[in-house]
Amino acid sequence: MFGHEAREFGDVAKTLAAELAGELSRRSRLPLIDPGQRIRATVIGASQFTVQVSGKTIYLPDPYVLPVHNVPVLRLGLASSGAIDPDHIAAAVRAGMEEIDLNRTGRVAIAFAWHGDPEHSRLKAAGEGILRALLPVREQIKLLLLMIDGDIGKTFGRLLHRELNWPGKIVSIDGMELQELDYVDVGELIAPPGIVPVVIKSLLFA
Repeated sequence: MFGHEAREFGDVAKTLAAELAGELSRRSRLPLIDPGQRIRATVIGASQFTVQVSGKTIYLPDPYVLPVHNVPVLRLGLASSGAIDPDHIAAAVRAGMEEIDLNRTGRVAIAFAWHGDPEHSRLKAAGEGILRALLPVREQIKLLLLMIDGDIGKTFGRLLHRELNWPGKIVSIDGMELQELDYVDVGELIAPPGIVPVVIKSLLFA
């Protein structure tokens, strides 16, 4: 699935088709007949590949879960300062999860940028919101990737795993800049220096 952008493109295509059919009916005496065999409108685009290297403060309790390939990305928007509302985070995660086929992948990457101080109360609120949304489908998630634009990868991963008791496999990586609809490949741990390579696959719509 291509997500929100693809649905918008499909709606525009349907509207355009209806307008064309109406205009042809007015201008032509030839009858318009439904052929019965239809094709669906699709999105034409290209893939862009970029490579990033994680920060050193990653949380990787089980190095053998890597490498992984083609993990879909769910991107969240967090408040730039002040308190973080777990209910808002949970609602955003639930909405994003509707676009991901967990039965096929068993993996999901949740990406967000961290702004402000890494206060425990703010970290915990963000973690509680994420897990509140994921716990109903936790049996389907074989690996949870946290991809963070900010220097909190190890702290946040440990909090979710040890304090908030996420029951499954988890990897938390900082130094990542991801967008909605991205897919990621995460390579094995390189030690030293204790980093992982990440290939980001972005869909460019036309």
